[in-house]
Amino acid sequence: MQRLREQEENRQYERMLNPPPVPETFGQRFPSSGYIFNPAISHGASAADEVDDVTYADVNRQMILIINVLISIICCSVFIWIAARRWSVPQRLGLSMSGSGIVAVAEVAIYMGYIRRIKDAKQKEVKKLETKEIMETWVIDKSVPPSIDSDNIRFRKGKHR
Repeated sequence: MQRLREQEENRQYERMLNPPPVPETFGQRFPSSGYIFNPAISHGASAADEVDDVTYADVNRQMILIINVLISIICCSVFIWIAARRWSVPQRLGLSMSGSGIVAVAEVAIYMGYIRRIKDAKQKEVKKLETKEIMETWVIDKSVPPSIDSDNIRFRKGKHR
C-alpha cells in the first residue's frame, strides 16, 4: 500500500509540473469553419468582415410591420369602395386606389421618421459617457478599521459573528 501511495503521489506531482495538453475542439482548431457553410454569408466570406445585427426578433417585428401596413392599405381601400357605393365603378376605383396610395405613403413616411429617430437616439446614447459610482461596500475581513462608519457596511454572513 505504501508503494502504491508513493507512486500515486509521484504521478500527481508529475501532473502538476507537466500538465497534460488540453484537448482541442474542432472549433478551436479550425476557427473559421463555422462561417464557410453559413447561408447568411454570401459564398464563404468571413463573418468578421460583416456585422450581423439581424435577429429572429427583428425579422419577426419587420414581418408584423409589413403585414400591418398591408392590412391598413387594404382596409382603407375597401372602406372607400364601400363608402362611395353611389358613384360609378371607374370613379370608385380611382378614389379607392388614390386613398390607399395616400395611406401607403403616410405609412412609409411614419416608419422612416421612426427609423430616423431610432438612429438619432443610438448616436446620442453612444456619445454619453458612463460614470460608475460605488453605492455600498462589503467587508469580507473580520477586522474592520474604526474609521469606517459601520452603519453603511454589510458584513459577509458568518464573519461578523
